[in-house]
Amino acid sequence: MQRMTRAAARRTAIAATGLDRPRPVKVTARHLKKVFATLGLTQIDSVARVVRSHYLPFYSRLGPYPRETLDRLFYSSPRMGVEYWAHAAAFVPPQTWKHFARAHSEWWRNDFGQRHPETGEEFRNLQTRVLTALSTRPMTAREVAEVVDHDLPEIHRGHWGWNPSQVKVALEALFAGGVISASGRNDHFERIYALARDVSPQLPQLPLNYGPPEDPRLGLDPNAELPRGISGVENNVYELTRIAARALGISRSEDIADYFRQRRAPTDAAITELVASGELREVDVEGVPALKWHEARTPRTVNARALLAPFDPLVFYRPRIEWLFDFHYRIEIYTPAAKRVHGYYVTPFLLGDRLVGRVDLHRDRAAGILRAHQVTWEPGEEHITELTDELMTMAAWLGLTAVDLEGTHLPLS
Repeated sequence: MQRMTRAAARRTAIAATGLDRPRPVKVTARHLKKVFATLGLTQIDSVARVVRSHYLPFYSRLGPYPRETLDRLFYSSPRMGVEYWAHAAAFVPPQTWKHFARAHSEWWRNDFGQRHPETGEEFRNLQTRVLTALSTRPMTAREVAEVVDHDLPEIHRGHWGWNPSQVKVALEALFAGGVISASGRNDHFERIYALARDVSPQLPQLPLNYGPPEDPRLGLDPNAELPRGISGVENNVYELTRIAARALGISRSEDIADYFRQRRAPTDAAITELVASGELREVDVEGVPALKWHEARTPRTVNARALLAPFDPLVFYRPRIEWLFDFHYRIEIYTPAAKRVHGYYVTPFLLGDRLVGRVDLHRDRAAGILRAHQVTWEPGEEHITELTDELMTMAAWLGLTAVDLEGTHLPLS
């Protein structure tokens, strides 16, 4: 078994995610496509404390780029990525979406709301009406609810943050089942639902007039076996595991499973196949059993410098950065203000091959200032000059005129 130091493993992880490369002088669509292909997904989140979260991983790797170019790649044909519940809400390439949709067709046949214990056939009928409405044009959940009638009782409204209507539940079941997709987001960041055929011709098309799970009009044979991998692992799980392992470079099995939020047992079976084929290699990282992608690079040094979104693929699985970077991290958005330690929107600061600090960032649009309310350095680390340079570059990209670094006002010019 190959042995690696933790520093070498960190460099491998950083290189795999594309953060070791120099930023280009001028960013083009080709650069954005390469970053997306390297990551395999970009997480979406409604929090816009700095900017919508899916923009930040591209900035961290490329530096300033035109956000409208990324919008065009995601929302114009041919689409670079489409939305799915991949790692929470995320953009994934259409070919990756197919693996989710095909794998989840099993769930669609068995449930996806169609056999809801309280609604049963009525819920299936609601889904049919929802699909009929979407056949006229893409719509948000609110717009669909205005044109679709139903007599189903509304669900409990006691949850503080997630209180969907039955129409929303029907839409999300269809979305998760791969029957519908999302054509974009509106100004309120609400998902705009659409039939898959209206989003991308690359997405598998299920017929509109679907029926109960056993209905052959679904285009799915309920008795058919799903494609299998080398030794019987379901092929879609196998392919998603390959994508995750390549994107991570160095990982443990739980890290790979988390990348696309897959179940551990089938993921572990896929990992066994990948080890047998030589695509994954078992390594020892200072006593931690790990897995290295066979083509993963381990640079001698990395000169990375980046503020990372809380949902960046390098850091979104917190246990991974604890064992790899010895860095305990929480975003703290959902922590009561009085109990926050590092701030509200905490972004890790990557410098070289280490996560050296945490920066509580806030884009103050009204004042035109990028505010670093609080900076917390790791023991023995303090890199004010590098952090200031990074903040000034980010502020210019965001169209701001100054940086406030813990009370110190720094104009851009």
